Parts: sequence; structure tokens; C-alpha cells
Amino acid sequence: MDTIKRALDAFTSHTITVVAVIFCLFHLYTSATGPLTAIEQRVIHLTFGLMMVFLATAPRKHADGLWKLADWLFCLGALAAGTYLYVFADDIAFRLGIPNQGDLISGAVVIILLLEATRRVLGWPLPIIALAALLYGFLGNHLPGVLAHSGFDTGRIISHLTLTTEGIFTVPLGVSATVVVIFIIFATFLNSTGVGQYFIDVVMASFGRSRGGPAKAAVIGSAMMGTLTGSVIANVMSTGTFTIPLMKNAGYKPEVAGAVEACTSTGGQIMPPVMGAAAFIIAEFLQVPYLEVIKAALMPAILYYVALFVFVDLEAARAGLAGLSKQEVQQYREGKQGKYYLLAPLVLLLILMIFLRWSPMRSAFFAAMLTLAIGFLRRQGRLNLRALIQMFEKAGRAMLEVVTACACAGIVIGMLSLTGLGLQLSNILTTLAGGNLLLLLVLTMLVSLVLGMGLTTTACYVILAVLVAPALVKMGVEPMAAHMFVFYYGMYSFITPPVALGAYAASGLSGSPPLYTGYVAWKIALPGFILPFIFVYWPALLLNGSWGQISQVTVTAIFGVLFLSVAIAGFFKRKLRLWERALMTVAGAALVHGSLITDIIGFGLGVAIMAASHLMVKKQAKLKSA
Repeated sequence: MDTIKRALDAFTSHTITVVAVIFCLFHLYTSATGPLTAIEQRVIHLTFGLMMVFLATAPRKHADGLWKLADWLFCLGALAAGTYLYVFADDIAFRLGIPNQGDLISGAVVIILLLEATRRVLGWPLPIIALAALLYGFLGNHLPGVLAHSGFDTGRIISHLTLTTEGIFTVPLGVSATVVVIFIIFATFLNSTGVGQYFIDVVMASFGRSRGGPAKAAVIGSAMMGTLTGSVIANVMSTGTFTIPLMKNAGYKPEVAGAVEACTSTGGQIMPPVMGAAAFIIAEFLQVPYLEVIKAALMPAILYYVALFVFVDLEAARAGLAGLSKQEVQQYREGKQGKYYLLAPLVLLLILMIFLRWSPMRSAFFAAMLTLAIGFLRRQGRLNLRALIQMFEKAGRAMLEVVTACACAGIVIGMLSLTGLGLQLSNILTTLAGGNLLLLLVLTMLVSLVLGMGLTTTACYVILAVLVAPALVKMGVEPMAAHMFVFYYGMYSFITPPVALGAYAASGLSGSPPLYTGYVAWKIALPGFILPFIFVYWPALLLNGSWGQISQVTVTAIFGVLFLSVAIAGFFKRKLRLWERALMTVAGAALVHGSLITDIIGFGLGVAIMAASHLMVKKQAKLKSA
């Protein structure tokens, strides 16, 4: 959903700037010195986020007059409730389970304002899920069978959700208030100092001249940018504004250009090191080092982009598309010259996290400071105080999606823990699967695609991690593979109709029908759909195993996505017949299970069809030249 921005008067505009600057400075300070206690850090984080939402967004279009007054009251209400919870945090903890009237009023205000703020920033899907969870807490005693529970009164629900770290202030908001927020500030600094444009210049200079060059550049560029934006829609709207027109000018159909951008932008959310901020939350849920998540996510993400790269190359070959002209590529080469220093903050970040093993929070702080230093010291486009304040405001606004998503998801988590429904849903899925892992994976895939529709990256993962992943773990799937499985399919909901938000955003830029663009995007990304199945059956794809196992599964997975990409494109050296495409699909699917027999069948079948196609084209070329 596009947030409804309101026309701002001077006083409101200045207030937003001040709040955003304090918001960012607070998080920079705690990143450098260490966070406050869990509840204090999260309360301050959410309070600033709610204030920003009510100041900067409108409840609906053409909301003026009394609505503006109401939003100022909402803003002050958020400040008052947040201040109460912060000041009396120790007293609340001391009398836990016996809340007084002030506790319950403040908690109720936080819940109501959070639901409205989330609706404004993210649309209706997540607030509806949260409201359903609240109703379940009130009315569960009237439900039948496994869904029934004893029911809870208003005081108990408010107390559980707002006075403990089991509800709104649980793990997702904790990660948002410590790690995610500093990475958002860092990403804002990077984009404001030209790193994003530098990535685009590099990939366009590298791939622009090859066949389908703009599409290949879109694949690589969006992979890089996606790690910075943390949002599929933001990635589409930032890189797609120029990659989609370039692809169309190169000869790609509008729906293909939009679909390719949607797929590549979605892939940015599964690409380390940030993964749309979900990497940090995955680490917290699994209680593993952040680097373990990055290691596990690396190979599947690379294979996803290999599949996309192969598709756009085959599509260009099938349509006889050329790359950019020499003059156009030269402009990109000139744009990147002498700007290698822009990569220094990213290099520092990797050194601090990987080699020195600093925490992500502290590493991102120093990388952000280096980015600012570069911005103030360089000659061209040098930063000044006004530009710095604008960067703080931009970062503050960028946090709103994550803050509201993580906090509102906390309502769902809190109600699941209070009622025990999370365990029941896992039992239901396991029962339906009847002990069959493949059937459970298919059910989990479908549930993840449905529950992920319309949610942001972080909210999507949190909901799925609580509701769905436990069923896979219960069936014996490795926890890392289970959480990656649901995360991947949650992200694929951005390109899977009927609610393919990433594809619909790209269709607006490409001028193609939204639903058809979503269908094309889903088709292009199909090779990526087999990857989660592969790493469930073969955890070595998550770099968990011996080098022999990792090498074997990597090679198998590469051929699997290659065969499926050929089948989807319907082209290899020549246009493939329908039965050949069907056999290539079978060849790719056969490489999922991991048994020696299916591997031999899949590999032999795929290579045979590709070899036959190559020989046929070669023979036809000889006949023409004779």
C-alpha cells in the first residue's frame, strides 16, 4: 500500500524533522554505547515511530481540519503512553500480573494507536490479522475443538501485550529497535552519498553491451540495491524507474520487463547480508549467530539469481535482442570512474562483522560513520548540515514500515503465546500431512504464500516463523532450513498472484496489465520455487555439511534451476517444442529429491535435450552454408 502523505504546514514539517533527528540520534547513540534495557529501548523506539506516523501520514485522502487535530492528539497520546511505560518500567515489572489503572490505560492506548498506525503505513492485511488474534483471545472459549481455550478478559490481554516482552515488545520489535534501525540509517546514508547509483553504473558498464544487457544489469543491480532498501516495493520503484524503460527499449515486452524487475527486487530480500532486515530476526528466533544465517542464505540466493540471469539471457536470444550501444555504456563507465572509495563503508562492515566478529549493531554504526565522513570530505556532492538533517528525516520515515510491522506482529505473537494457538496450528498441519514430509512441505508452501500476501518482509517472516515453521521442525526438518523455507515462500508472495504487490508495482512502471505481469513474474521465478525443497532435503545447500556434500548439492541445484529456466524460456539454441519443455521440467524437478537414481535421470534427460538442440542448430547451420 502507498502511504497517504499529507500536505504539511511549516510547524508540522519542522516537528517531523525534529522528531526524526532525535529518533536517529538516539539509535546512533545506543548503537555506539549499547542499548538500554529491553523494555526501555523498545518503548522509546515504538513511541518515536508512532509519533512520526501520525505527524507524517493522513488517515485517508483529503483528511483535513479535524483530522489534523485528531492526529496531533494521537501523536501526543503516543508520547504520553510511551513516557508512562518508560518512566514506570521498573514499577510495572515489580507488580507484574497486578496492573493498575494507569498501566491498563497506557497499554490500551498503545494497542489502539499501533493498529491505526500500521493500517496507515502498511494497509489493512496485518491489522486485520492482529484484530482477529485479539478477537480470538476474547472469544476463544466459544470455539469448538482444538481452537477452544478458556478465554481472557481485557485486563489480562492488555497486560500481556504491553506490560511484558511477550507481546508488542517481543523479539521482532527488539531486533527492530537495535539492529534493523541502525542498518536503515546506514542504508540511507549509503544511498544519499551515491553508493546505489554507483552499483547501477558498475553493472550497466559490465553487462550493458551483451544481449539483453539491460535485463542482466537489472538482475545484478536489483540484487545489490535490494540489500540496501529492505523492501520489495522500494526496490522496484528505485531501480525499476530506469531498468524497466531500458529493457523495453532493448526489445523486451512490457510484461516481461516488469516481471523481471519484480523478480529481481523480490530476490533482494533473500540476498545476504540484510535480507530485508529478516536476517537479524531469524538469528534471534533460532538463537544462532547472525553470520550463521548469512552463511545459510548465501547459496540459495545466488542460485535464485543464476536462474533469473539464465532466463533473461535465453529470452534475449529467443527474441534476438541486442544490448546497449557503445555510447550508452560509455556513459555508465564514466559515471563509475574514480568512485571506488564509495565501497569503503561496505568493506569496513564486512571486515568488522566477519573477521573481527563485532556485533552487527556496532559494525553498522562505524560503517555509517565512515559513510558520513566520506560524504563530508569528498569534493563532488559534498554533504552539509542541511543535507545531514534531510538524511536523518529520510531515515526516520524509512523506519516506519519496520517499526509498525514488528510491533503489530507482536500482537499476533502475544495472542498466540497467551492462547497456545501457535502449537495447535503446527499440530493441524502435521496431522493433515499424515507424516508425509513432501505433503507437509507443499501445505506449508501454500500457507506461506497466502499468509505472506500484502505483508512487509519482516512482518511476513515473523508471522510465518511463529505459525508455520514449528510444524516443519516437529517433522524433523532442521530449524534453519524450516525457517528459510517459510521465509522464501513468504517473499515469493510478492510475485505470486492474486496479491503480487511487487509485480503490480512494476506493472505501473512498465505499462503492462498488473495481473498478467504477476503471472509472468511467477513463471519466471519458478526455478526459485524448487530451492526451498532442495535445501530441506539437502541441508548442505545451506552450507551445513562436508565440502563434498556441499559441492554435490550445489552442482545438482545449479543444473536443476538451469533446466527449469530453459523449460520456462522455451528456448535453447532454438525454440523448444512443447514436449521438450515438459521433459526439461521433469529433468529439473527430478534433481530436487537428492537420490542417486533421480539425479541420474534428471541430469541425463536435461543434458540430452540440450545436446540434441545444439546439434540440430549446428546441422541446420551447415545445411544453410552448403
